[in-house]
Amino acid sequence: MIDSLTIHGLRGFGEKKTIQFAVPNGQFGSGITILVGANNSGKTTILEALRSFNSSKDNPPSFSERKRNSKCENGKVHLFLQTTDIGDYRIDTINGGGSSTTMSKVGADESTWFDGPRVFVLQSRRFVDYEFGQNFMERSDYLRNQQANIHNRTSSIYEFNARLFKMQKNKEAFDPILKQVLGYDLEWTIEQNDNGMFYLKLIINGCTHSSEGLGDGIWSVFTICDALYDSEQNSTIAIDEPELSLHPAYQKRILQLFKEYAKDRQIIINTHSPCFVDMNSLVNGAYLYRTIKNENGDIDVFHLSNESQKSIEGFLKNINQPHTLGTEAREMFFLEDRIIITEGQEDVIMYSKAADIVDLQLNGTFFGWGSGGSSNIAKIATILKDLGYKKVVAIFDGDKPNDLEKFKDQFPEYEGLIISAPDVRDKPSVNKPEKLGMMTQGGDLKDEYKDEITLLFAKINSYFQN
Repeated sequence: MIDSLTIHGLRGFGEKKTIQFAVPNGQFGSGITILVGANNSGKTTILEALRSFNSSKDNPPSFSERKRNSKCENGKVHLFLQTTDIGDYRIDTINGGGSSTTMSKVGADESTWFDGPRVFVLQSRRFVDYEFGQNFMERSDYLRNQQANIHNRTSSIYEFNARLFKMQKNKEAFDPILKQVLGYDLEWTIEQNDNGMFYLKLIINGCTHSSEGLGDGIWSVFTICDALYDSEQNSTIAIDEPELSLHPAYQKRILQLFKEYAKDRQIIINTHSPCFVDMNSLVNGAYLYRTIKNENGDIDVFHLSNESQKSIEGFLKNINQPHTLGTEAREMFFLEDRIIITEGQEDVIMYSKAADIVDLQLNGTFFGWGSGGSSNIAKIATILKDLGYKKVVAIFDGDKPNDLEKFKDQFPEYEGLIISAPDVRDKPSVNKPEKLGMMTQGGDLKDEYKDEITLLFAKINSYFQN
């Protein structure tokens, strides 16, 4: 399995960066590595680098001029792959420069022939020709041909017809996985037309459909299930944007498949969907990275720390605040920056209402439905700091000055603010003393706090803009 990958000089990686990959430990989801980040921030380049090692000593990959970053030795590429079991490999631009490379295995002598490790990489552009020729290919040959014949990011999957014929011969293994995603048994086969070409035939509710009218979502399900069903234990599968064209229900079922397979395989995914950021998997040993393009145009890679993973475990065990890491909170992994952390869910609601009342738009995004208490704000801020967020504001209630000071000491690069009232809105006396807030229980901003809230929001916007 893959232990780590170091990239230098490929596309946006003008500076050397190393990514460690999760290794499965038998628990659900433990072998998943999740890559998040904005578009054009290097996620697909990581998979492209992994796929480059599907080559052999005699047939190393080549990198066209536009793929090579001039900041690395005036346009050279250096890739280094460490595995847990079969040795370490290098791919380097030849001394004279240009597109050609050499592929070497650390410790192997010049006379030793070798294949690179096999990583099944499923690209994001998963168009499949609806008519195709007959072909049959084993998984290892398919991976080798994929690398040998794909020199650029193409819109269609090369030779997927060979995988379709393999699926048809192994329906007893493939169809149960397909059903797990679709939720029903799909009757399908490969048919031939009068022109000698083949197509996919499906029967749904008694109606016959051909692959010509098959939606992109079903094709995507076929390709994802194909990446999994004949994989072996300790193998590595990388899937670029598994969510594309898929209904959220399918995304959730595919995540369950990933978690199941990741007990004894590595699953690497690039994603823009909160559905694929699974907190339980992170607790079980999965890794999460965020990529960004920095001010110099180079790719930076940030990793969720062990401390943050322990905090996530604590959040998951808190049955009184189940929403703290819900879907809205998981959207933080996909924000570019400028995040506002509050104590609770009513803060998110009330500050949003107050912004409307004073006619001021906040130029940031609230974290989920709040952190679940002032003591949790620092834990959320640590997660954001791990992942490279530079602009974060925390707002504390007026009765939490000590928490504010601790936050400022721990996160001097972030902005900590506090309101004068003990709470954002009035709290009646129910098992606790009454609190008078900035807003009424009904959400009306009190006149005496309008200037303060206007100044608070102005400070936030100024911090975000500078």
